[in-house]
Amino acid sequence: MPYNVITHSGKAHIDEILAIAVLAVHQGEQPEKIRRLPSDDVAEMVRAGDMTADTWVVDCGLMLDSNRRLFDHHQDGGLPSSALLMFRHLFPELEGSDLSDYFELVSKVDTGGLRSLEDIDSVGESRDYWSFPQQVLVRVFEKDPAGVVNLVSVGLADKIAFEEEKTAAAEWVAVPGRLVDVEIGGLTALEYTEHPPESLVNGLKGIDREVIREHQAAVIYGYDKTDPTVRTLYRTDIGHDLVDFTRSKPAEMLFNHQGGFLLRFKPADPEEWKRIVKASALGSAK
Repeated sequence: MPYNVITHSGKAHIDEILAIAVLAVHQGEQPEKIRRLPSDDVAEMVRAGDMTADTWVVDCGLMLDSNRRLFDHHQDGGLPSSALLMFRHLFPELEGSDLSDYFELVSKVDTGGLRSLEDIDSVGESRDYWSFPQQVLVRVFEKDPAGVVNLVSVGLADKIAFEEEKTAAAEWVAVPGRLVDVEIGGLTALEYTEHPPESLVNGLKGIDREVIREHQAAVIYGYDKTDPTVRTLYRTDIGHDLVDFTRSKPAEMLFNHQGGFLLRFKPADPEEWKRIVKASALGSAK
């Protein structure tokens, strides 16, 4: 159904850009028009009830009422930013996801300022928030809001689909016996005992960090993306100073990265990968 958006004029922020992009993804189409008006004028229009049924008011208007398509937070210091309000309203199933964490970060800065970031003088979350592409998008939005929202919504739709893939991958991994801990010479390895469906490969990569941290794994023994006869050994960040696969010589090696963190081979027997890990161990871990 066609719809329009009103947001504030003047200096643009990533908050309203994301809020409108989230709306566009949910609606399945871009707004017919994005109007940038003075905040005081929009607040008066809202008070007078002058908004049509096809209009969404974002980051202005001094009113939060999802039933009336009003998404502002400036009237209440306890509310999160407009992007987070919109995200939670339209995609509640993504609460707790990495994407949700980013919207939380945007809200934190939008409501509390950049100095609210504990590591503003180092790298971490402050770098993640105020990236160069974001600065460009904000400036261009002031001149071409429709163009920027179209671009951001395409990327956002992809991120939302990726979060759904990660959820499906986590459910697959959670089935007992598909991913098991194996102790090898003082190292913790994770072994995939079943070839994952190709549709879950990207999702599994997306949850790797959490799985690795949970198991404190130095090595992951997995499968090639498309060929189930090919197995892979991957050194995690935890195993960075513990394992170097260039020290090993599989019977049928297909690829051994010179950095020592990725090995592809066809196993000679079910136990060969354990021998490879032992041969690849460094120092006291061997």
